Amino acid sequence: MADSKPLADKPTPPPLVTDNVETVDKTSFLSELRGYAEALAVAFLIVTFVFNTVGVVGSSMRPNLNGGISGRNLVQSILTGDRVFIPKYDTWLRRAGVLGDYRRGDVVVVREPANSPTAQDGGRRPFFIKRVIGIPGDQLRIVGGQVFINDAELDQSFITATGEIRPDPNDFPVVVQEAGEVTAFVVSFLKTVSDKPYPDLPISDFYPEPVALNNPSVQLFYGEVLAALEPVPANAPEGTPFILDTVVPPDHYFVMGDNRQSSKGGSEDSRYFGFIDAMSIGGKATAVIWPPRRGGEWNWRRLNPPEAFKAVPTAD
Repeated sequence: MADSKPLADKPTPPPLVTDNVETVDKTSFLSELRGYAEALAVAFLIVTFVFNTVGVVGSSMRPNLNGGISGRNLVQSILTGDRVFIPKYDTWLRRAGVLGDYRRGDVVVVREPANSPTAQDGGRRPFFIKRVIGIPGDQLRIVGGQVFINDAELDQSFITATGEIRPDPNDFPVVVQEAGEVTAFVVSFLKTVSDKPYPDLPISDFYPEPVALNNPSVQLFYGEVLAALEPVPANAPEGTPFILDTVVPPDHYFVMGDNRQSSKGGSEDSRYFGFIDAMSIGGKATAVIWPPRRGGEWNWRRLNPPEAFKAVPTAD
């Protein structure tokens, strides 16, 4: 009988190597995540320090900027409205004091002030686009819708020449004085849907009852304007409303929309909430970059201050 040999043990297959696969998957995920993070970081740096674009929404800058299709569809308004170019480096250089003040006539993107009627009513403070009318030190008044800067009448043909916009005949600021002291402000207040006050500007030759200066709504919307009024002149009427210049404080601006006709949408601006702080300006719009054509004509254009502002004298 042949000797039987013990059967050799069947070799055990090596365990499946999963650690390397998991490591590769993890490395690939981290690499992809890093790529997204770097792209986001670059995008953030570009829109913060280099440039940004902003879509014009609404009618407050007509006829010079088109806010697209009006109504409740915000996306449609953004897609059909003008898009402007904002060089962010300009903003930072101005905040650093390198470029100085914004110029009269500049179109700027502004964080809506906390005391604006819209912010008070909805609790939101979006950015909006307005035009710089008064710079620090300027003396301002509005008579029958006509803006005066440093006693000079501003040529407003840049908003009226097309015939689309005819400014409402508002007066601002209108006050009452007694014994050389301003005692009341002439304005009326409407109510929003949420029962919040909304200023209604006085119209020439049709003034509402004056409101005491200590009225909470007057202080909310016009406290800074009243604090910056020019001294009451010796020949000012007593107990009768009259227009008194206000002076733009340091590091502040007086801004307005080009559309000053309430029946065509109008503009909520410094006439409704006073001066804006320089730090609330997010940038200066320098050009319209989209759409390239509108109404059969080229829409690409620079946004230089209208020529009318060159004739405005410097403040005394």
